[in-house]
Amino acid sequence: MTATLRERCIVGLLLLVTTGAFSIYALKEAPWRLRLGAFVAFALFFWPTLLLGTAEGREKLVAFVRRDDALRRANVLALAFALTALVALSALALDQFRWEAVGVGAAYLLIPTAALVLRRPNQEGLTLQDALAIVALWFPIEFEWLPLAELPKRPGIGLDKLVGVLWLLVLFLGVRRLEGVGYTFLLGRADVARAGLYFALFVTFFAIPLAIPTHFVASSPAMRPLSEIGLALVGTAFLIALPEELLFRGVILNLLLRRWRAHPMRALAIASLIFGFAHANNSEEPTWVYVALATVAGWFYGLAYMKTGKVTTAALLHWMVNSYWGLFFHR
Repeated sequence: MTATLRERCIVGLLLLVTTGAFSIYALKEAPWRLRLGAFVAFALFFWPTLLLGTAEGREKLVAFVRRDDALRRANVLALAFALTALVALSALALDQFRWEAVGVGAAYLLIPTAALVLRRPNQEGLTLQDALAIVALWFPIEFEWLPLAELPKRPGIGLDKLVGVLWLLVLFLGVRRLEGVGYTFLLGRADVARAGLYFALFVTFFAIPLAIPTHFVASSPAMRPLSEIGLALVGTAFLIALPEELLFRGVILNLLLRRWRAHPMRALAIASLIFGFAHANNSEEPTWVYVALATVAGWFYGLAYMKTGKVTTAALLHWMVNSYWGLFFHR
């Protein structure tokens, strides 16, 4: 079996698993019309994210964006407006339509687009344009500034997160043409083994010694019901681990490594600190423990990315850590 065929098969399987899990989630206590609207929105905004994990998908994206400046700007802007229209139609189908959300959603897509399209970055590593685009994509989701629809109803899966991850990939893979992201689901035994090794090191020498004595977490008295575990594991993988790794390792650490090629540990340390302080606004107490744990975890996630060249190895490790806490501990 060729690598291309293997990649297609893996992504096809992931599409089935994630769509099946979402369908089970969306079937809970919602009218059929909302369920159908949620399913269509999920397909529109999540499926392309997985498809861009294939070489074929990325090639089609780059071919659509094109190299000529005028065509690139026109095509990316057209895609942004099309995505805005789809977000509005999805909100209408979910009975959550608001004109304010349409305007804010359009601005959310256009501001980072302008940062990268109007004046393309002139160096390989992190530039001011990159930083502006990253902040414009990250902060509105981090601080919940986007009043977009939720699937299948409120509270649910935020459409802002699905759109944000998709647009991050469009801008940095298609427009910026950032190399070395390593967004592939073709993981070998060595990749899985490295993720397992770093998981064991982090949990044994850092997570448990810091989290238990400070009462940040405690052992869970009972396992969650099996009906919830499967959905939680899938959700953790594709709504938390993969999106965060694409941003913090695939884009931020990647750009820092390119800026400081002679000092990779400096880039890793800064990216880990950024990741750690990104958790400072969470409600878990004590906050300093959460920031410290996230910083150390970010160091291991970054090592996994740097050693394998695959952001999905870091996402696998991230998923293992989050799933471990979620299954066996409570806050």
